Amino acid sequence: MTAGLSDSAVSGPSAALLLARGICRALDQLGYASLTEFPLANGQRADILALGKTGDLLIVEIKSSVADFRADRKWTGYREFADRLYFAVPNEFPAILIPEECGLMVADAFGAALLRDGITT
Repeated sequence: MTAGLSDSAVSGPSAALLLARGICRALDQLGYASLTEFPLANGQRADILALGKTGDLLIVEIKSSVADFRADRKWTGYREFADRLYFAVPNEFPAILIPEECGLMVADAFGAALLRDGITT
């Protein structure tokens, strides 16, 4: 975990928006240009699509709570549109729930820490 990420819970209707802000800041520092709510060819929307300097594409799926994660399985359809798939969650989220083949970020409104890289597809 990096300094600056708070231990306070992010909740309420704006939780995903606040996490997206921090994730986009972190991706920018890593050299990625990111777009939020990006429409995909299959009709779904990626929470964040990021393009790297070498042309690699990442999709980041934001999950603000365990209930949010369990209620939504549409992320399985994102893999065909990205080189790597990541989940971004708040600090208190149990990381054991995130599939091993997916990358993992812990985020708040001000930044994100990359805990695990996603497997390249």
